[in-house]
Amino acid sequence: MIDVLYVEDNADDADIFSRLVRKFDQSVAYTILNSGSEALEYLSGQGRYQHRTERLPKLLLLDLNLMGMSGIEILEWARSNDRTRFLPIVAFTTSDNPRDVENAYQAGINAYIVKPGSYLATGTLLERLFRFWLMDNTRTDLT
Repeated sequence: MIDVLYVEDNADDADIFSRLVRKFDQSVAYTILNSGSEALEYLSGQGRYQHRTERLPKLLLLDLNLMGMSGIEILEWARSNDRTRFLPIVAFTTSDNPRDVENAYQAGINAYIVKPGSYLATGTLLERLFRFWLMDNTRTDLT
């Protein structure tokens, strides 16, 4: 089972994420997908993921500014689907626009985090984020 599914279409941000997570003291299993449509296939067990038997990730880390299908559209789909309705989803985005924050919460986001500007700050934030969502948070047993 993966701990974190990260949906990010910016290759540089995905690379930074991977490098930071590999440096953590605690082991975090993750998968990075680079499009909203692939995320929907993964979460619904359709298309190239139809034979995947793993449970859902413990956390979906979601960039909202994706090309094609937006993070908000993924979020709305997830909240309307019985399988993913209670999946913890955290926005991890560059936008600090109050309208984006409000739209995300209206669509059912669990938390909204603006990406820090530095490598070190991003690493510190991800460690805190994972400590809470992967270790401290009590959740339903998602399939």
